[in-house]
Parts: sequence; C-alpha cells; structure tokens
Amino acid sequence: MPVSQFQMRNRFTRQYLTFNGKSSKDFLLYLSGPGVYDSPEPDVEATSIPGLNGDLMQNNAKSGHRRFKNVDIKYEAFFFNGLPKKSAAVKSWLLSPTGYCRLQDTYDPDFFRMGMCTSAVEFDVTRQKAAEMELVFNCKPQRWSVEGQKAISLTESGSVIRNPFAFYAQPLIVVYGTSQGVITIGDCSVTIYGFEDGGVILNSETQNAYLSDGSFYNNYIYSDKFPVLAPGENTIQWSGGITSVELTPRWWTL
Repeated sequence: MPVSQFQMRNRFTRQYLTFNGKSSKDFLLYLSGPGVYDSPEPDVEATSIPGLNGDLMQNNAKSGHRRFKNVDIKYEAFFFNGLPKKSAAVKSWLLSPTGYCRLQDTYDPDFFRMGMCTSAVEFDVTRQKAAEMELVFNCKPQRWSVEGQKAISLTESGSVIRNPFAFYAQPLIVVYGTSQGVITIGDCSVTIYGFEDGGVILNSETQNAYLSDGSFYNNYIYSDKFPVLAPGENTIQWSGGITSVELTPRWWTL
C-alpha cells in the first residue's frame, strides 16, 4: 500500500519552500506534495453576437499582449513534535506579510513566484503529535527565472541578448554615461538628458526612471514607452554620452 512522505519521514530527501526570505526548514516544516503548476487563466472576455457563430474574444490587455489572472499555488506540508510553538511560528511567518513576497520551492528551484498567503492555515493533528496542512498562496501568474534576475554588463553598443521564453520581459536597466545619450532596445528609444554617479535606472515594470539614491528622474528622460525584451534576440544600442549598460532581464514564463 503506497505511503506518503509524511509517513516515511526519514527515507527520502525532504522538500521545502522559502517565502518572504525565510525557509520552511527554519520551522522544521517540509513538503509532502508539490505546488500546482497549471497555467493561469487568460483575462479574456467573450461576447456573443446574435446571428453569428462563435464569440468575439476581447483580451483585457494592450495590443499584441495577453494578460493573465492570479493563480492559487497549493502545497501539502507537515512537521513533527513541538506543535503549539511551531504552529504559532508558522502562522506568524505566513500571514504577517501585507503584500506579495517571493515564493520558491525545491521542486522547481530554477523559478520563483510572487505571492501571498491568503487562506487560513489549518493543522490536521495526528496522535503522534505531528501535523499535516495545506498551504495556499495566491500568486501573480508569472514564474520568474532565477537566472533572469542576474545583471548582465554590456560595454559595447550593438550587443545582443536572447529572451529564451515566449513572453515579453520588462527589464531593469542601469545606464551609465557622461552626457546626453540615447539607448535603443527594439523599437523603443529612450533619451537621457544627463547623468549622475551611479547611473540612471530605467524600470520597465513600474515605468519609472530614478537614480541610485532612489530619487525620481522621469523629468530628465524622454520616451513614448519603456523598453521591453521580446522573445528571441534583442539588440541593445546606444549613442551620445552613454558609456555602458547593466541590464537585469527579468525573464518569465507560465
């Protein structure tokens, strides 16, 4: 008869997750079942047209892109002994954050999500003074690549970066220079009118420019939009007083 990892407590390598900078190992809490990795639901509205077959499908996103809804990620988890103290610590760890936090597990270590624990944590206590539970995290639809969080240094205009996934990435770009210059990625060009020590940071996700001290710099740049990295090859070019670029691509997939 098959038994769970919870029952065979010492016979397998234990899996765990990290959330908000803390590991479940810190609470001696381990996973007996992986999270759900089904795709999130696209945000699409269907409209029926009288007299016509089929529905009119409207994507709730800008042209050429799709928007996806949040997804619930569920884990089966367990711990042994010290139940009152551990249960209080686990509840505080999971339920105290007020926003999205980084969520990563050892089943899929090359990717992470941004999520929050929005469900009550219920403990199924056994006679052996142990507990099993289901952990539910409401997550943004993206699975971010860990590799895509590493900064890439570019010293030559015309360098090419390849997006390995099928979705447009919104990079974090640090531009260094001595005087006014233009950086171009794909069909997007950004003019930067001046530089400070630490470079000018272009955050394509938040659509903001700022300096290394956190002060906003939007009034000193000009562009119709912020750069994105399309699937496949992307050429990064610059001119004027720009000397180098540091780019964190933020690759993601579903």
